[in-house]
Amino acid sequence: MATVAECPADDGLLLALMTAMTAELIVVHDLPPDVRPHPLDPASRYLLAHDGPRAIGCCAVEPIEPGVSELKRLFVAPDARGTDVPGALVAESERLARGQGARRLRLETARHQPAAIRLYERAGYRRVPNFPPHESDPESICYEKALG
Repeated sequence: MATVAECPADDGLLLALMTAMTAELIVVHDLPPDVRPHPLDPASRYLLAHDGPRAIGCCAVEPIEPGVSELKRLFVAPDARGTDVPGALVAESERLARGQGARRLRLETARHQPAAIRLYERAGYRRVPNFPPHESDPESICYEKALG
C-alpha cells in the first residue's frame, strides 16, 4: 500500500522522479533532448508517493491566483500505473490545495494520454477551455474541479 506525503522541493527522490518524467516526455512528445520544465512558483508544494522506501509517484500544487491552484507534474513510475497511486496523488493534491485556500483545482494534459484523461474524469474533473499558456495548443486538454 502506497503512502502519499508532502515533501520539500529539493527532496532527492522527488527530483529523481521529475527527471524520469522529463525523460519520458522528451520521448513521448519528440522534444529536444535538453528541454527542461519551467520552474514553478516558489509557493508550490510537492507530494511524493512511496511504496516502502521507494518513491513511485509525485506531483505539485501551484497557486495560480486567489482561490485557484493547478495540479502540475503528476508522474507515476511505470510499474505503479494502473494502481491506486495516481488517484491517491490526485486526492491528496486536492486536500493540499484546499488547505491553501483554493476553491478550484485545474490541470492540463495531452490528448494522447488516455489513462490520464480517464483518471481526471473519474476524479470529477470537467473539461474547460484551454487556459494560458495552452490556449493555442491543439494537443492540450484542460480540466478543472470545484473543491467543496
